[in-house]
Amino acid sequence: MPDMTRVDPPGRSAVAEIGPTGDLLGVQMCNSNAEIAATVGASPALVVIDAPVMIPPDTNGRRDMEHVLAWLDIPAFPVTPARMVTVHGGARGAILAALLPPAQIVVEGIPDQVIRQLLWERDHEPGSAPLGLAAYRAAWLDVRPPAFRPRGGRARNDGLIPARMILADGADLSAWPEPERTGDLAALDEAAAIDAPACAVTAYRCLHGDGDRWARIGSNDRGVVIIPADPDLSARAEVNIARLTDEGTIAIPLEVAGRAVGPPQSW
Repeated sequence: MPDMTRVDPPGRSAVAEIGPTGDLLGVQMCNSNAEIAATVGASPALVVIDAPVMIPPDTNGRRDMEHVLAWLDIPAFPVTPARMVTVHGGARGAILAALLPPAQIVVEGIPDQVIRQLLWERDHEPGSAPLGLAAYRAAWLDVRPPAFRPRGGRARNDGLIPARMILADGADLSAWPEPERTGDLAALDEAAAIDAPACAVTAYRCLHGDGDRWARIGSNDRGVVIIPADPDLSARAEVNIARLTDEGTIAIPLEVAGRAVGPPQSW
């Protein structure tokens, strides 16, 4: 099997930071994991990475969190050590986490879900009456955020601006950087730049948002993901986690996420 520690990405990655007042402080494009780690530094209260941080050796393609996400109709790619090598060249998220200071709190995020949740909230503002499980699931399935991820080596240009405009619902993006490159390369950088602030929006919401506006799913030894949420999503997660736990499919203990990462709203 190829070396799981082969890490540097084939393309450029982005690092974004959102300050305590909800302003985007900057987005920096990076060419290596060492550069990413240096850009992140030691000061952030919470680091959210768009890559698996913890990959249990016994996973069969779905960690506990992926089992839960599937029942929330939130797509997540299969995660196994072999797949990380084949698709990504290695367990990049885990290696990035290891490059950061030991005291740093590092979890996973899902940029696509962030944009989808923000789009959902345009019609379901905080404080709206819960829909109930059945009505919520049907409505959630109809939410289709713009496609912007690269296909065939090219970003989907028509989805870049709409995705960024939705992301602006979660933070002040006035400091969005001008492109450093041109043509297709600029579009690829823009797609990466959307992912990074989406992760930063997740961290900001976790640190500063109300407890019913985000959820922590997973366990430290089998992987943790933090996602923007609302009472409907949280209720659905709670029901399915209880069912999957009773079935023996997952083993996510009840944990308190409040220690340095926001109010206690977790499973």
